[in-house]
Amino acid sequence: MTIRQRVQQIMLGMIMILFALIMIAYDEKSYPFIVAFYAIALEFQGYRLIWYYITMARHMVGGRSILYRGILFVDFGVFTGSLVFVPHIYVLLYLTGTLAFSAVVDLLRAKEAKTIQSPWKLKALQGTMELVTAMICMLFMHTPTLVVDVCSAGFLFSALTRIINAFRRMPVVTIS
Repeated sequence: MTIRQRVQQIMLGMIMILFALIMIAYDEKSYPFIVAFYAIALEFQGYRLIWYYITMARHMVGGRSILYRGILFVDFGVFTGSLVFVPHIYVLLYLTGTLAFSAVVDLLRAKEAKTIQSPWKLKALQGTMELVTAMICMLFMHTPTLVVDVCSAGFLFSALTRIINAFRRMPVVTIS
């Protein structure tokens, strides 16, 4: 990871911490903010992947899958943005489902990292925390204030792991 990437990760982590504190401060009124932020993040990731495909990945083996993933991210972002006027229970089900899916992906990545003897503990902790957050959100889905607090705590944890990862030394793999 370059110094520029480390600074970007730290700045993004700080913005995420600020957003989590704003969510805690506004409690139940922060539903539209959560949905808007999630939609913007998905669309931004999609546009980033599409840009990556246009600039480089179209020349790679399997580059077309990056284009498809980018299109899917943009579609999910637009869909998430349209959920602002849907009852809160459906939005919470959608957000909890995507959080649980992200937790499973992180746990599978940690398992894969463990099998190839690379750092895996922080990724496993992050996946476990996301899964616990998703389960708590499912249990207390009918109390919006508690769900916002739990989601903001999960968001805060994600921001802290992003900042920690920015300061960690990355292993360099050399082929001889």
